[in-house]
Amino acid sequence: MQSYTPAVANTVFVDMVAKLDGEPIVAGSVNLYLIAMSGANAGKWFKSLDSTWSAVEVVSGTATHQADGHWTGSILAAAWTTGLSYCLYGKETTDLHIPVAEEVVEISTPKNVTIIEVTDA
Repeated sequence: MQSYTPAVANTVFVDMVAKLDGEPIVAGSVNLYLIAMSGANAGKWFKSLDSTWSAVEVVSGTATHQADGHWTGSILAAAWTTGLSYCLYGKETTDLHIPVAEEVVEISTPKNVTIIEVTDA
């Protein structure tokens, strides 16, 4: 599971593994896909090209290889709405990867927290 901060661009990550031999994918091109799982756009993909939501699968961002099959990329602020959940996945552009998706949820901040100091009498 990954987390996001609402209304700002968020860096996300995907791990890419080759389906042919199980080795990390360390070169090529990887696109990111973000689908809303709740809210008004549930079941739609975020489209980075114009910051809208689409009923058909569209690219939400691109990723850069970091190390050993670990890829990261940024998804625009317009995608992230308070209280919603999303599903994120990456695709290697020539379809060499094993498909894997991951839930992305909002970073929560504690509310109404009371701190009680206990001291010895």
